[in-house]
Formats: sequence, C-alpha cells, structure tokens
Amino acid sequence: IPRPPNAFMLFRSNMLRTKAIPQTAEKRQQQLSKVAGECWNLLSPEEKQVWHNEAAKQLREHQLKYPHYKFTP
Repeated sequence: IPRPPNAFMLFRSNMLRTKAIPQTAEKRQQQLSKVAGECWNLLSPEEKQVWHNEAAKQLREHQLKYPHYKFTP
C-alpha cells in the first residue's frame, strides 16, 4: 500500500506533470527534486497552504480506502 503524498510531493508531481521543469534541462530525479525544493521554498505561505489542503484531502481519501493502514518502514 503506498503512503499518502505530502504537500511537497504533490507540488513536485505537479511541476513535473505541467513540465514546469523542461525535460531537456534535467533528467535526473535528484536534480529535479532539488529544483522543486528551491521553488517550494520561494512559495508564499498562502501558496503552500493550497498544497497542504490537497495533501489533507488525499490523506482523508487514503484513510477511507485503507482504514487499517499503518506506516511501517
């Protein structure tokens, strides 16, 4: 069972999906995450709140779908 995504993971996925980082610029996931992290740090608290709200929504959906889920590394 996959873990529910957090706000940053949703933001990063959206950046890749919308091609905010051109694939010709970088292909390595490590560098893509670094760029996404820098962009995340530049967001205002209000902009980040949008992603936190989406993460909370996805967490609720995950809890409904997997009521007995418990993260175990």
